[in-house]
Amino acid sequence: MWERTLDVNVLGYVRTARAVLPHLLDNGGGSIVNCSSGAAISATDGKRPAYGASKSAVNALTRHIARRFGPQGVRCNGVMAGLVMGETQETQNDAALQKMFLQLVPATRLGRPSDLAAAVAFLLSDDAEWFNGQVWAIDGGANMRA
Repeated sequence: MWERTLDVNVLGYVRTARAVLPHLLDNGGGSIVNCSSGAAISATDGKRPAYGASKSAVNALTRHIARRFGPQGVRCNGVMAGLVMGETQETQNDAALQKMFLQLVPATRLGRPSDLAAAVAFLLSDDAEWFNGQVWAIDGGANMRA
């Protein structure tokens, strides 16, 4: 399970970066946004350590790409999603479970796919020209650090 998880969740990002970076460099730069998870910085249910480790590795890869290719015009940032209530989650999680999850975050609602989309769209835009090597927790405050 560890090998499969790391192959998909880490080496998949490495392969993608290797494929896209030459094109970005040839075009004078661009932006990459990697998708991670709050599991990278907080313990999950104790049953998926490979998943958390793989998402931590994605965050480290994000910073590496930013540092290595930033001087050549390539920005690389990431988003760490918290619980996002997409269609599948809304149908699979009953109201009581959703209420329990909501009590774990200092927010008035659970996440929506549009929350992640807005953050990614910003990070890909020219308005985020000064953002590089950042990994944002898009999670309603679930993983705030003191």
